Amino acid sequence: MHDLSDSSIQPWSAGFASLEQEFDYRVADIDGQVPPSLRGTLFRNGAGRNDLNGKWFPHWFDGDGMISAIAFDDGGIRYLNRFVRTDNYINETREGRVLYRGFGKSRPGGILANAFRMSGNVSNTSVVMQGERLLSLWEGGAPYALNPKTLETLGIDDFGGRVRAFSAHPKVDPVSGELYNFGIDYGAKTTLTPYRIDSDGALTAYPAIPLPYPVMNHDFVLTENYLVFCLGPILVHPIKFILGLSSFDGALHWDGTRPTLILLLRRDGTAPPRWIEADAFFQFHFANGFERDGALFLDLTRYPDYLAIGRSLRTYEHSEWAADGMASLTRLQIDLASGAVGVRSFDTGRSNEFPRINPARTGRPYRYAYIANNPNGDDIGLQHCVTRIDTETGRVQSHDVGNGRYAGEPVFIPTGAGEDDGVVVTLVYDAAANRTDILGLDARDLAARPLFTARLRHHVPYSLHGYFTPRLF
Repeated sequence: MHDLSDSSIQPWSAGFASLEQEFDYRVADIDGQVPPSLRGTLFRNGAGRNDLNGKWFPHWFDGDGMISAIAFDDGGIRYLNRFVRTDNYINETREGRVLYRGFGKSRPGGILANAFRMSGNVSNTSVVMQGERLLSLWEGGAPYALNPKTLETLGIDDFGGRVRAFSAHPKVDPVSGELYNFGIDYGAKTTLTPYRIDSDGALTAYPAIPLPYPVMNHDFVLTENYLVFCLGPILVHPIKFILGLSSFDGALHWDGTRPTLILLLRRDGTAPPRWIEADAFFQFHFANGFERDGALFLDLTRYPDYLAIGRSLRTYEHSEWAADGMASLTRLQIDLASGAVGVRSFDTGRSNEFPRINPARTGRPYRYAYIANNPNGDDIGLQHCVTRIDTETGRVQSHDVGNGRYAGEPVFIPTGAGEDDGVVVTLVYDAAANRTDILGLDARDLAARPLFTARLRHHVPYSLHGYFTPRLF
């Protein structure tokens, strides 16, 4: 833990500062107009509190989850935010001090205070609607269920005791409506367990797959016939963590002498898991994956290793967020007959992250992806551009949100039948005003003037992931 007063050394640093207040109001300050075709609710999740009593948490992933609900209706835009009432949030708020281990934080008191204690569930990474439930996600444990209208926390939802870990990146099949996800459980054996939830909410667990060694993994790809995992050699030393010798982050180690393991699992369970080796790389996020002509195509933000991103995440509030070693948008082509892996890079500048697509194309051939990134000339800094990539032609088109302004994950919201017929919505932190804007861009003409800029009364700490539903709450 280090002093909050050290936060001002980078222009983007104050965007990590906690937002203690909870709001519910109509946004009055809007330039432009929300299109009549944009109606529904965008939920976003991220660390809303990154400190306690003026001491920063030692890792961005330690922050307490806060859900923002942004409703687009005939009256304009309504903003609502609530912290997820996890045990971690409730008890540390009451005591005003750290009581739980985390991704990077440890309990005061050394080894004896931390041994055999698991990380507190901070529910701070993503969110998804599953039937009538809004699930707040954090992959180290089960999701929290929320009331989607009020954001009231209803409690842990472990699907009747059947789920321990549940990834923050579930995938919804746009044809069947099934939701797929996975969890990694550490112990004497590290296992990966995929899950399928049907449209009625019934969960089916696939047989747990033993991993050859413990790794950290954040995301996966769903295609018409496969679940695909790229397990980079970011190794976890579970015993070191379990015995209280380090935080989870401190138990991570990049071993570039090992390959990245690509795990293919058939959705229908008719074949054993298949393993393919590739040159070592790391990824947090995939844009999409699909099958065509006997091959699998995976589009991802690919890091050469975990070193640069791991360092920036530990020093998040004062990091330079240097571009060297950060991710580039990359396509892997896997020949299903031979297992050969081909690689193609897209020319999308630097520091590529948070790729999104039209959700109707999940797991199917698609053309357009949207990412947050920086131009090739930028050596440091959080992303200040949103870029559209035509994956067929390689053509890119960018929107620069402005000097001293920093863009988050660009969420594509469909407003018509075409793949790129929609609005890209992102939250933009304005450092000079210490305020967050809701920015709406025309997905077909990203470089054009924004369709609307809605200025909130306050800042929203940089969030991670969002989910849009056409339902209004």
